[in-house]
Amino acid sequence: MQPTVRETLQLSALANGRPRVIGGHNHLDRPVQWVHSSDLADLTDLLAGGELVLTTGLPLAGGARQTAAYLGMLAEQDVAGLVIELGTHLKTLPEYLTRLTRSLPLPVVALSVRVRFVEVTQQVHRLIVADQYSQVEFARTLHEVFTSLNIARASTADIVTRAAQTVGAPLVLEDVGRHVLAFCPQDMPTAELLHQWSERSRLHDAANGCSPEALWSAVPVGIGSEQWGRLVLPAPVPDASRARMVLERAAQSLQLHRMIQQERDTLVVQALGGLFDDLLSGRVSDEEEAVARATALGLSAGGRYVALSVRVPSSGSDALAQGEVDRRVLAAVRQAVAASGESAIVSIRRQGTVSALLTCPPHGSERALAAVSRALRERLSGRSGTAGWVAGTAPTAPRLTEAAFRLAEAEHLAEVGLTMPEANRVYRSADVRLRGLVALLRDDHRLQRFAETELGSLLDHDARTGDDLLGLLRIHLDCGGSKTETARLAGLSRPTLYSRLRTMERILSVSLDSAESRTSLHTALMIADAHRFGRENSGRL
Repeated sequence: MQPTVRETLQLSALANGRPRVIGGHNHLDRPVQWVHSSDLADLTDLLAGGELVLTTGLPLAGGARQTAAYLGMLAEQDVAGLVIELGTHLKTLPEYLTRLTRSLPLPVVALSVRVRFVEVTQQVHRLIVADQYSQVEFARTLHEVFTSLNIARASTADIVTRAAQTVGAPLVLEDVGRHVLAFCPQDMPTAELLHQWSERSRLHDAANGCSPEALWSAVPVGIGSEQWGRLVLPAPVPDASRARMVLERAAQSLQLHRMIQQERDTLVVQALGGLFDDLLSGRVSDEEEAVARATALGLSAGGRYVALSVRVPSSGSDALAQGEVDRRVLAAVRQAVAASGESAIVSIRRQGTVSALLTCPPHGSERALAAVSRALRERLSGRSGTAGWVAGTAPTAPRLTEAAFRLAEAEHLAEVGLTMPEANRVYRSADVRLRGLVALLRDDHRLQRFAETELGSLLDHDARTGDDLLGLLRIHLDCGGSKTETARLAGLSRPTLYSRLRTMERILSVSLDSAESRTSLHTALMIADAHRFGRENSGRL
């Protein structure tokens, strides 16, 4: 740290002059950036601010008015302090001098014994140069420390912890939404550090110097408009300038770490996508080669392999938002597989679809898939963009190449799963059956014409009247034609239900007591559902 006025007065060159502070006692801790000796009355063009001015008293010998002007000029120049040597031009201190210094933010010191100003200058400048060298050395050490962390591929938590240890205070890395990404409590209890963090962090920004939170220091993490977080020091520290230097260097390391990680993830995703394409196209048909490439990308060879495909509903036409959702799903699938204790190769197959080939024990595929499903529910269900996810799977295979060919089945089942009433689960072929066939053929105009023939008149009626007979028909068909169950689920009295069912039979020109009619209408509803799903997800399929 730069020497303060208080510290310079303790140097032998000034201490020998028996210094006495006559004004500005509350400003003795101002840093001294340089020493300037002068008896000129006007130093306006000679000072840059932060100087300790030494004078023999000539500018103060002209009376109270001249002294007031001189002191005001020094205060405007933001000098660190004024040292007056008595004996040459001033034998004693004027009575008015103490009164004039009371209203100025300027330490004024009188020396009753003459000193050599050159010695004062040498000693103070030696301290300043030593401080500057110390700052350079500190910056060099910081550079080496954080460069070593990046070379060693230290985690985000490791970088934050090392920065907190260097500052000697707790440190928090938050994202732009004020959520804590990493932290080091140092000597503070974690509960106290993170208590209502989001609210306290926002208060820090709003306080603007009006509360204790304004003593916090924060630096952005990220470049320009790509800022993605902040490093926050939620406590005052003795050397704020060094602390900020640490925060800025740590922020650079965090950004570099993120860029390296993103680049690595991108390369891995590309490599995995290439392997999936080679497996599905048949360019890699040799099992030994397939296993070798998959193992190099993180797959642990297991007893059997199983295909899994995860899909999420469309997020609209925003490609950037969809890309972010896909990356979130990719990360969730990886984490879910790791949590299950198995290994997998995972790739984004297309927009909204993430597929994986998992290892599993010879007789433990159901256990492995159940564990992955539970982990996916924890990571995806109820979250924006991924709520309503579904997954599809296929029978296990003893060979990786065979499991890869079954990815098409898993992806088809996941696609069909989005049209099913229950989300956030894994679907198998036994779960979708006829609905799977309908989803596969949903774009066939003959299938669409069939659905229109079966349901068109009822849809027209609902459009004209505002009734929801189609919804009632759906409930009735789901109940297998049971009028008692339909009335209970629809919340209708039996007479009202009978009346509406007769109205539907008249409009549709069929008997709802006929099993074949109910089957035909149920199939038509599946076709309508599948076609609506296709329109909503046309940008992704």
